[in-house]
Amino acid sequence: MLFDDLNTACAGAFGEPAVIRRPGRPDVTVTGIFDRRHYQQDTDGGPVSTLVTSLAVVDADVGGPVPAGAAIELRGLTFTVSEPRPDGQGMTVLLLRESR
Repeated sequence: MLFDDLNTACAGAFGEPAVIRRPGRPDVTVTGIFDRRHYQQDTDGGPVSTLVTSLAVVDADVGGPVPAGAAIELRGLTFTVSEPRPDGQGMTVLLLRESR
């Protein structure tokens, strides 16, 4: 089953503009779904928490894979892709870390 229409509708409803910069390729502006979630897990030593930042993009809008190390600019900030996670249904979640 193809999810192209659903992916496009979700990005259009919840997305915001982001610029993807990949070495050796032209920059591309896409509409992606930005997310920052706080996760906490209890361990024997007490709770451990982290903030996970991601941008979900429609693969067809990106024009090819976004590798780890690519730069993402959005909300006036610059991020680096730490890991791309394709969902197999036409979208990729790019795990991000804020560049300093």
